Amino acid sequence: MIKLVCPECQRQNEPERIYCHDCGARLDRSALAKVAPKGEDPKQTQRRLKQLLDPGRLKLRLMFFKISKLILGACALAVLIEMLLPPIDLPERLKDVELQQINLDLENATTSHGTLPLQYTETQVNAYLVNVTRSKQAALSKLLQFERALVNFDEGVCRITAERSLLGFSVFHAISYNVTLQNGTLTASNNGGSIGRMPIHPMIMKFGDILFTDLWTALDREKKSVSKMGAIEFHPKTVILTPKQ
Repeated sequence: MIKLVCPECQRQNEPERIYCHDCGARLDRSALAKVAPKGEDPKQTQRRLKQLLDPGRLKLRLMFFKISKLILGACALAVLIEMLLPPIDLPERLKDVELQQINLDLENATTSHGTLPLQYTETQVNAYLVNVTRSKQAALSKLLQFERALVNFDEGVCRITAERSLLGFSVFHAISYNVTLQNGTLTASNNGGSIGRMPIHPMIMKFGDILFTDLWTALDREKKSVSKMGAIEFHPKTVILTPKQ
């Protein structure tokens, strides 16, 4: 039995077809006129046509595409919900914020010799961030209203979470770094992040650093002060800054 080859996708189609089974392109049927007709068993012809036009197969195929679209839609909706949900370990807003003079401590440590290491908890650093971002609202993005910045410390890791609001609805995005300080150079290597509760791979989160550009600008003074220290260590819930000897 001769096959009609599709000029577009090269699929071999049955001689009864006018359009390609795969891509829908019109088939060149001129080759059939050059071939002498051969006798075919009527039962075989009937069986082949029945298989070709079987409504059961068509229904099964349509059902497969419908289920596939439903699954893809459900996955997309689940990802969107995860991105809109707040992080599970999100701390409460600090109501009575005690003024933290962390930047003043850093400046004193860099100008004094023999100063002991500076140790701060997450709560102290977060309180400081409340004060410093409140005074630098002009440097923060107006596209999404900046609400607050939070830090979480773990062994060798610093995680920063920014909360912004869109039409009164809070949106959270976080980025995690392995931070080292050597010879006055503060180096931060990205090891992932998240949007809401949706984890983001480090390779993708490298481009997500742009979400924090305004926050890094507002904290530029603090970054320079930390760079003047001798070493920085992150431990669970605690950061330790050691002055240069």
